[in-house]
Amino acid sequence: MRQIAFSVVDEEADESGERWALGALCDDLPALRDHCTDEPEQRLLSRIEAEARARRPIRALLADLIGGDPSGTTRGPGSGLPGGGPGRADEEVFGCPDGACDRTAPGVPAGPFPRCGITGLLMAPR
Repeated sequence: MRQIAFSVVDEEADESGERWALGALCDDLPALRDHCTDEPEQRLLSRIEAEARARRPIRALLADLIGGDPSGTTRGPGSGLPGGGPGRADEEVFGCPDGACDRTAPGVPAGPFPRCGITGLLMAPR
């Protein structure tokens, strides 16, 4: 019985890590595309994008690409400093179009909805 409880916790941690990795990929995809200049990196990034669009696990593939666990303390391109972002007072916030990750993006007043960096779909108001 105890092993079952640990396995459920592990599955929840894995799902949370995958959601985080998907959101991080969506945020950092333009910078990763600029950063991956050689053929093996470009092929791996293309594979990661395809897996992400299919909503299959990408965390291990991202670790291979960036050389470490993407949910660890290492900061990637475009991630910035914690708490250093702009405020969002009275601005609308948008989220993943199909709820696959926890990424949010601020909207521009009277502007277009932001798009998911992976699928290209319009993000949903939250």
